[in-house]
Amino acid sequence: MDSLEFRRLTSKDKETVASLFSKCFPTYSLEDLEVSWKYRSREDSFGFWQGGLVGFAIGSYHSHSGSSLYIDYFALDDSVRGKGLGTEIIKTFLENFQGSVHLYPISEAIAKWYARNGFRKSNKGYYVYNTYKLRSRNL
Repeated sequence: MDSLEFRRLTSKDKETVASLFSKCFPTYSLEDLEVSWKYRSREDSFGFWQGGLVGFAIGSYHSHSGSSLYIDYFALDDSVRGKGLGTEIIKTFLENFQGSVHLYPISEAIAKWYARNGFRKSNKGYYVYNTYKLRSRNL
């Protein structure tokens, strides 16, 4: 099996991402991807390759969220699901990010997966992961 390669998404990846997007999000239109792609954080959007593209994460910042990153789409090809790869990817991503990460899972099963990986449901319905290291104070 090829080793996993992580790298930032570039304009050259858009067509391949669109193909995988259509497979992973069949009820969403490519227009949804187009909006996310246009406003994506180029620093915080990644593709995952194992031979070919097997997954991606598109992150963006919203004017009302300050430094919180929203994961608009996190996708894995069916061929690599159930093997721990998604867990490896999300943990690596979170270890290398400082701040809050927000997302809206598309199903209850996916929401449970995010919860197992440290996300908690907010009172506004989205899931959040805080990567901040809390400082302890001696009082």
